[in-house]
Amino acid sequence: MKNLRTWYTLKVKLYGSEPLIWRRLEVDGAMSLERFHIVLQAALGWTNSHLHAFSSDNPFERGLGAARANTLTWLDAGSIAEGLEGQDELDTSIADACEQSGGMLWYQYDFGDSWMHTITVESTRIPESGEPIARILDGAMRIPLENSGGLHGWYEMLELDCGKSGAEGREYLLEWLHSHAGYFTSIDPLQFDVGAANLQLRLYMGGAQPDKSREDEQTLNPATFGNAAVGTWIATVNIHAGLVLSNALYQLGINVLDTPSEPSMPADAPRAMASILWWIRACEGTGLPLTAAGYLSPAIIPEVIEGIGWEHEDFVQFGAKTEVHLHTLHDFRLMLIEISLLKVQGKRLVATPTAVRLAGDPAKLWAHLAKRALNSKRERDIYDATMVALIAAAGEGEADQKTITARINEGMRLLGYLNYEGGPIGDTDFQRLGDRYNAITKAFRMSLLDNGNRGRAVEIEREFARAVLSS
Repeated sequence: MKNLRTWYTLKVKLYGSEPLIWRRLEVDGAMSLERFHIVLQAALGWTNSHLHAFSSDNPFERGLGAARANTLTWLDAGSIAEGLEGQDELDTSIADACEQSGGMLWYQYDFGDSWMHTITVESTRIPESGEPIARILDGAMRIPLENSGGLHGWYEMLELDCGKSGAEGREYLLEWLHSHAGYFTSIDPLQFDVGAANLQLRLYMGGAQPDKSREDEQTLNPATFGNAAVGTWIATVNIHAGLVLSNALYQLGINVLDTPSEPSMPADAPRAMASILWWIRACEGTGLPLTAAGYLSPAIIPEVIEGIGWEHEDFVQFGAKTEVHLHTLHDFRLMLIEISLLKVQGKRLVATPTAVRLAGDPAKLWAHLAKRALNSKRERDIYDATMVALIAAAGEGEADQKTITARINEGMRLLGYLNYEGGPIGDTDFQRLGDRYNAITKAFRMSLLDNGNRGRAVEIEREFARAVLSS
């Protein structure tokens, strides 16, 4: 049977914006206005947090006088149930609405800030088989932050932020603006990425479902994501956080829709893994002796410390002699057992067959560490913080530990966490991460940094974070 469906190329403009904020879309003309609303939210970058309406003419102009006799308005069922007048948008297609309005629609979002958009038909065509029912072709400029007071409020904040107007008496506007911006949310008005916008569209179109662990919350549809570590996790967080974090990851070159990939090994990885490789080789064959209580024999502690290159660690300087007092060393050994590189056999610590095999192939050892770096999801807050830490570490630039900690806490606020008193999380409130990730990255730092664990091995930690997220 002949395919009679028609694809519409539409240009969407934020009315009154200067420079113009716009998007060019291609959509199935048979799509309902209800579904088209979701497409517009994703394409523009809104958060679907307010009421909306479609109209056949400008509601602003109608507000100055009597409504035109032939004005058409389409609303969602909830708005109609609340007493607003209009047709149900579920019952009208894009094609029908465009025809009835003469090829141009008006779309109002948030009846308070009143973000008004024009939607103009540029062309139509018959689609090829298998084409997506909606996609974003082009566009320019970031959409304003929601609840910023309409275009006037948004532009006033931007002028204050770049120093074009005095902030005296209006400091509260800058405070509000900066409270909504950060590592995960850019407020650069020039920012627009068509690839990121299409990712948001895929996530929006995938739908939502109730969050099983948080009452009155929704998550994005897990079936939309790839099954790499980061996609599996994003599918468990609230919708707004999922969209923001997915966009931040996309800017880092990580797509949450992708399936797991084998990470490439950076040039410095063998040196970073030197202490791990020492453990494996030292534990081959008969392995290292353990005490009856399961600790490393005190007699071999100096050999172990020298072998892994931790002579400059603080605990050595203070003269600790047994593993029970060397907590960092003990945690390191337990991590290697947890990720199946070492095992206890009687009163000996021995390398596993997997470890022996991986020791001869550093690239595969790197991949193994990336796949096993995350702890169990049983401690939800620790798991969430570790995932946010990975995204923070994966970013560009020479971020110090203070900056990374601030990014982690920004991410935890985004996820909806509060401090122990029920208030907003500060930039240093949440610092505990998963034991495995901590132990592995500490081992990297101890191998690469002259000052031991004081500071960050930025490049290797960035590459490792990206490897973990994509595994």
